[in-house]
Amino acid sequence: MMTDDAPTIIRRKRGDDEEEHHGGVWKLAFADFMTAMMAFFLVMWLINSTSKETKAAIVQYFNPIQLVDATSAHKGLRDPAQQEGGKSAQSSEHVEPAPEDRPGDKEAALHSEPLKALDEIAAQERAPPPPRDAPRDPFDRAPRSGASSPEAPDDASLSGKAASALRAEIERIAAQEARAPKVEVKPSDEGLLISLTDDANFSMFAVGSIEPRPQLVRIIAQIGKILAGRRGEVELRGHTDGRSYSSRHYDNWRLSSDRATIVNYMLIRGGLPAARIGRIVGYADRRLKTPKDPLAPVNRRIEILLRGAER
Repeated sequence: MMTDDAPTIIRRKRGDDEEEHHGGVWKLAFADFMTAMMAFFLVMWLINSTSKETKAAIVQYFNPIQLVDATSAHKGLRDPAQQEGGKSAQSSEHVEPAPEDRPGDKEAALHSEPLKALDEIAAQERAPPPPRDAPRDPFDRAPRSGASSPEAPDDASLSGKAASALRAEIERIAAQEARAPKVEVKPSDEGLLISLTDDANFSMFAVGSIEPRPQLVRIIAQIGKILAGRRGEVELRGHTDGRSYSSRHYDNWRLSSDRATIVNYMLIRGGLPAARIGRIVGYADRRLKTPKDPLAPVNRRIEILLRGAER
């Protein structure tokens, strides 16, 4: 039984065609669109303002095989517009399908006529000193140092008159170049060990290639002249960093051994008798100089061991 004091409850049922209005959804979509546009323009600005050397370092880091020499591609990486008369423009690799699977012209010449090819490379003009604000490898965490300043080893590594004298001679040779590898000479149980390493400002070879820089050819030739006047068998060792190189022609093992082989011809070109070369070996990335940082430039090095030398 209902009384007059009972409250009256009214229920209103919304029709099927009456949907709730979501007025804020378009704002979220618009905000996402604006964020994407800002990111796009930021990337375009970075591409436009970044130097070719920095772009090459970035591409090398993420894909070290497909790009061997980015600086030679003026209109884009392997741009078909570079082709003239049905032939691709000169670069470190041909602009053809799967270029990483075939050696470039300079590499082929180094394999077929190494001494002649090295003469042509060494004849290239000396590079001017790098500007102080020159771009560096953005992925290199090592402190920046002068490219022509050899790495200063500790006092223990300079024990022995022969090591000190030889290091002084090689330092003098390297100082003649605007850019040069780091140099270290130290005595070991086997003899005198000469190490030439990359740094953030200088690479001895083109990326993933046996093509040497002109500075390296000239420096190694002078080292060969020095070693020709000293007794002892010479052993050459090639080392790569921790990046994994893999193509039809090169992996880390062959790259390290072939680079050491090219150094052999550089020494012969400088006057070292071929009979003095007792061993050439590549260690790939199995003997890193800085195991905690496998991608550091100092892991890429060439070692020349003068066996039986006075230490």
